[in-house]
Amino acid sequence: MGSKESLNILSTVALDSKRPLPLRREATRAIGGSQDGEDLVLNLLKENKLTGELKAAGVQSVSGAWRKTVRAEAAKYLDGGTANVQKHPPVTELAQMKGDAVKGKETFKMYCATCHQVNGEGADFGPKLSEIGSKLPKEAEYLAIYQPSAGISFGYEGWEVKFKDGSSVTGIVSSKTETDLIMKFPGGTTQEYKMSNVKSMKQLDESMMPAGLQDAMSTAELTGLVEYLSSLKK
Repeated sequence: MGSKESLNILSTVALDSKRPLPLRREATRAIGGSQDGEDLVLNLLKENKLTGELKAAGVQSVSGAWRKTVRAEAAKYLDGGTANVQKHPPVTELAQMKGDAVKGKETFKMYCATCHQVNGEGADFGPKLSEIGSKLPKEAEYLAIYQPSAGISFGYEGWEVKFKDGSSVTGIVSSKTETDLIMKFPGGTTQEYKMSNVKSMKQLDESMMPAGLQDAMSTAELTGLVEYLSSLKK
């Protein structure tokens, strides 16, 4: 989800007071996940078009944004000025818990599919996770969610590119030659630039996967997600 047409449909559903609240809430949660979607959510929050449960759903929809400024700005609109942090048991306890893999797949689609693929489904941005259950035990999967910057896969490093016109972008370098640069962004979109317009390139220390993603989930969603990931094997 992320095309302008899709975003227009979602925002229309979210703002239609004649529709059931659960449907409006899910539509609001689905808006975030792409750069255009995140910007749309911020605009809706600024214009006070999202109220009550829809406001919380809007903030949650951008909780996975790779731009810290988006997450911080959105959190200001929740009562108290900060996002509600979900408390989870320690990772050692979480790893012993049996999650619901079926519901975990839905959680994956909501929070992870904008950047990761499983068996060809999802966006081609971060590492593919089709066989992650064969590669990492549950404890390591939890740690990868809690501390994404602790183990950035080769080729998926984030870069900040500044241009001579004063603009800048942040993403993954898909390809780079002496004359051309192709950047990939969350959602799997790519954009080509001319190196002659590039002023500087800086590799980021932090992962493009945002930290704190687990705080946007309930414990049931988190354990279900890891149960689902653990089931993905060769």
